[in-house]
Amino acid sequence: MPTQLEDRREHHSPKPAGVSARVETAHEVRVTTPDKVCGMGHRMKRKEDPRFIQGKGRYIDDVKLPHMVYMDIVRSPYAHAKILKIDASEALATPGVLAVITGEDLKKAGNLHWMPTLMSDTQMVLPIDKVVYYAQEVCVVIATDRYTAADAIEKVQVEYEPLEAVVDPHAALDDRVLVREDKEKKTNHIWHWEAGDKEATEAVFRSAATVVEQKIYLPRIHVSSIETCGMVANYDKARGHMQIYMTSQAPHAHRTVFALVSGLPEHMI
Repeated sequence: MPTQLEDRREHHSPKPAGVSARVETAHEVRVTTPDKVCGMGHRMKRKEDPRFIQGKGRYIDDVKLPHMVYMDIVRSPYAHAKILKIDASEALATPGVLAVITGEDLKKAGNLHWMPTLMSDTQMVLPIDKVVYYAQEVCVVIATDRYTAADAIEKVQVEYEPLEAVVDPHAALDDRVLVREDKEKKTNHIWHWEAGDKEATEAVFRSAATVVEQKIYLPRIHVSSIETCGMVANYDKARGHMQIYMTSQAPHAHRTVFALVSGLPEHMI
């Protein structure tokens, strides 16, 4: 018999006498899906499985269009820093590199370096003066293939002047270090949201026998999708039509933003 290693031993709680560790089942297990949808928790047969288990799923990387070019992104190594200089000369000298686009280029193209959000706010597409979070997009490289673009971003030289960063949201409310100096109100508190009857809620707390206050820390979580974020855009200038393939859980919201930025009607995206 094979030797059981001590660090591989499984420990189980003892079971009460007369309780079996095995669950008896029929030899054949059949799962049927009723034709009528019965509400939340109703068993539904997945429609997408056949193409995935046959290797016929279609992902962003599978989309190949004629004369397609590729983009890669130069990102900031600082959470807060001034941008003093961007030198793209070495990257532009690389065979296959078509362009290096900065925030200044987007500004000249029609103030495209800023974009609206669905929260009636604005955010940087590419910064000009400074970066305000780690790995923020600084500029992009356009090339004839993805590997040339990936190599070229390493050749873009960006000179920064590091600034004090704010990593605690509660400390950020002190406004000692302003992250968004472009705001009319010089504060880091840029969004307020409330719902319900405030006075009635406060009255309930005042009359409660016991009130418990607690700060709860929620660690950052992120999904682990097989496919990473990506996009392929194909603009037909003759028809004024933009076709976009992208990984998104909110395609209609994204289409609204694309329409706000590009000026195209939503039905043409």
